[in-house]
Amino acid sequence: MEAWQKVIDANPQDEWAWRNLFRATYYHDSFTAGWGNSWEEQDKTKTADVVRQIEDHFPDSYVSNLCKCRFALSKDSIPSRRGDFVRRAVELMPENACAEDINYLACRMWIADPESPLVNELFTKSYRNKYYPARIMQFNRNMLLSMEPNAIYFPNGDLDSAPMKILQEALGERKDVTIINVSFLHADSFMNALYKKLGIKPLTLNVQDYGKYGDDWARHYEADIIMYLIKESGRPAYLSPTNPKSSILDKDSIYNEGLVLKYSPKPYDNFAKAMQNVKEVYNLEYLAEPDFVYDSWETSGMTDMNHVTLLANLISKFRKKGDKVEAERLYGILSKCLERCSNSFPAKSKEYYEILLKEQLEEK
Repeated sequence: MEAWQKVIDANPQDEWAWRNLFRATYYHDSFTAGWGNSWEEQDKTKTADVVRQIEDHFPDSYVSNLCKCRFALSKDSIPSRRGDFVRRAVELMPENACAEDINYLACRMWIADPESPLVNELFTKSYRNKYYPARIMQFNRNMLLSMEPNAIYFPNGDLDSAPMKILQEALGERKDVTIINVSFLHADSFMNALYKKLGIKPLTLNVQDYGKYGDDWARHYEADIIMYLIKESGRPAYLSPTNPKSSILDKDSIYNEGLVLKYSPKPYDNFAKAMQNVKEVYNLEYLAEPDFVYDSWETSGMTDMNHVTLLANLISKFRKKGDKVEAERLYGILSKCLERCSNSFPAKSKEYYEILLKEQLEEK
């Protein structure tokens, strides 16, 4: 914040510097709980002060609208206003807009107006700007290709939703799958379009009924919406392994199929499906390859290690099925992935994963 403030002090008309000051301040207040618990408190934050200064210096500019669709002042708290800021920012977006902003606006447009042609246009731009590393894209492609036709998928965050949406919009892959980011469940614009797409009646819930859960109310509220969408749509349903809502759904109905979790009220051999995905669907060889390019993400090691956690138990399954070749192939890939990603983890974590893999290979 201090560094960008110095740049602005030297040149108050540097719009890009104001954008960067906003981002620095936004993250500072976000990670230090500086926003408070009410609109009155939020209006008094450092982030709010930067937004007001940007409005004064650059009214109705690209940067002004970009910042206001990320952080709302009380006067702009009406949800429809946020959508207006998104549309205006897209309209004013310069040709040399950075990849981060393009990706952010693509996601915001996806929430505000899911059926708009701009959703395709923005996610295609994000793809061309290579915002996400190839490893993240491959991880999402593996998940996407393993789902049944016309499935609905509930990711929890940006790394297992936006890259998958890019694959659909920019490359036209598996557009039959409906991606429902859990954070979008609170957006009327997104939900109304979703109900129409799935051909089901809108669900009405009273938020006050969830007060009994205290600070954990949102998790239970979202879980109820997820279950309604699954049951009413009748479509195959999958959840990201990082989706915390899966822990409060019917646990006996959640099955690991490799890199995604499937909801099924009836028991089935999910290990057979996971093994099929490893042999016939997933591209896993990239996990064993070195990082040739260190981009803004540094590495995708943390995400790559999801594969070790989720797939390690299949090594012994392959051996018990008599498929020693596949067992050793999977062991080799995951071991090399662990070796490549070891710098991202403490020594104890690396030791844990090494023992896990070795035990799986030796298990009778």
